Amino acid sequence: MSGSYLFWIHVTHFIPKLGFVATFMFGMCLLSLNYLGAQKNFGSYKYLITAFTMLGMTFATVEIIVYPNVHNYKASFLFYSFEESFGLRGSWSRNIPLAIYTFFHSATMSLLSVQFIYRYWAVFDTNKLAYFEGCNSLFWFFYCAFFGFQYALGTYFFLARDEITDDYLREDMLLRYNANITEIPAMAIVAYDPVDGSVRWRNVIGILNICSIVNFQYGVMIYCGWSMHTKMEDKIKNFSETLRKLHKQFFKTLVLQITAPTIILFIPITIIIFLPLFNLDVSLPSGVMLCSFALYPPTDSFIVMFVVSEYRSTAKRTLATFSNGIKKFKQSRVGGIPSGTISSRYIAS
Repeated sequence: MSGSYLFWIHVTHFIPKLGFVATFMFGMCLLSLNYLGAQKNFGSYKYLITAFTMLGMTFATVEIIVYPNVHNYKASFLFYSFEESFGLRGSWSRNIPLAIYTFFHSATMSLLSVQFIYRYWAVFDTNKLAYFEGCNSLFWFFYCAFFGFQYALGTYFFLARDEITDDYLREDMLLRYNANITEIPAMAIVAYDPVDGSVRWRNVIGILNICSIVNFQYGVMIYCGWSMHTKMEDKIKNFSETLRKLHKQFFKTLVLQITAPTIILFIPITIIIFLPLFNLDVSLPSGVMLCSFALYPPTDSFIVMFVVSEYRSTAKRTLATFSNGIKKFKQSRVGGIPSGTISSRYIAS
């Protein structure tokens, strides 16, 4: 079909699958190294690393169940899926899996910003690290859940389709994906009324809701990261050599942790949500930009293991122990079982 974007559907299904496999592969490596002692000097930060890894696994699982997608068309974007996840087919319930995806999307961003808050306080105000200990740590659970629900409920209600959105997007969805918009799980924004050009405020509020969450989390990361960049050297000069080294390694980790989502999350999502406001004559399979975030959880796990020396040291010790175990096993086989076999044969002869 001329102008078909069905190829991009295959891409937006393949990338989450790749992200799912990589997330569990690197995530299990990270959790295993944690169990083997890589986090022994991290304090309560070790719980954040573990929580973020497990949340990334959950997010990757939800993504390959829902397979969310996005399409931008002129003054609109459509957030949709071709999967009727969890068997939900009702007109009001079929969009719940999409909302669940946005919950975990936002919660993952929020927990990433919490890591920046922890590292900032670990350098500049260690007394506040008490908020990450014991029952106080539940605050951060509710922090992530709050922004997760704000994103999910805001998307579900402010992006609810109506006759205007369906009529506006119906022809382009048939052309590009050979799909009827009323028969698939979908939520949409049309920024301007196609008849009189007036602003559709309910949909615009949906854009502002997403923008406020994303920019708030990104702002927290930028503030903490920049403050550490400009003031950390002076602050940690009186720390022990081991502690200075650890803080520097975690700062490098944070730099990479903010660079990666800037490229594969914040820039793409900004383009997707603001494009309708410009009402350009475009039709884009922008879901390929959204699904790139599926690659962030494994990237984050890899960054931590690559930059923080404790993980490399633990991995080397583990491999050495495993190698020694294999050698001892082989030696016991050579020195034990074969010799008994030879003796038996000699007696038998």
